[in-house]
Amino acid sequence: MGLYDTLVVEDAVELPKFPEDRSPTEVEWQTKDIGHPSMRTFKLTASGRLLRKEQDMREKTAGEKQAKAEEHGFDSWEEYVSFCEDADREELLSRGLGFGIPNEQTVADAFWLDHNMHGTFEFHGSADDIKDGFFWSYEARFTRGDLDAIVFLGERNGELPEEFSTDEPDVVRF
Repeated sequence: MGLYDTLVVEDAVELPKFPEDRSPTEVEWQTKDIGHPSMRTFKLTASGRLLRKEQDMREKTAGEKQAKAEEHGFDSWEEYVSFCEDADREELLSRGLGFGIPNEQTVADAFWLDHNMHGTFEFHGSADDIKDGFFWSYEARFTRGDLDAIVFLGERNGELPEEFSTDEPDVVRF
């Protein structure tokens, strides 16, 4: 499976062969083609720009640490951290905790920066409640930060990947 990046596609972005009565924001879009995938979030805007989500971090307050510890069933932050340091993977998973020690930082501010994309990337998405779970594939083409075209690469509906076939390419130019 590996790492991927998430892509948010704004409602007003026209995607070829996408159902007109549905919104692209209803689909979970992913890509592995914008640099090295690292679980980042990007947004394709109606104005034809690609934005990258960034975050400023800050130290959690004592109250935030206590609330997080209690959320996971611990009496204190120190007890929570100690458990995470000493527990094996099965214990961590059975309690719904991630691996490693709890993060002492939290998001102070989240904001979008223009990624100034130049080149192409593929993105793929599916939604079980849209058109019987179709899986869509597209290629976005950019020149110096501006979206030039979105090319439809294909769709499949519950078929094996080797049975995946594309129609004639359909392109929306911006």
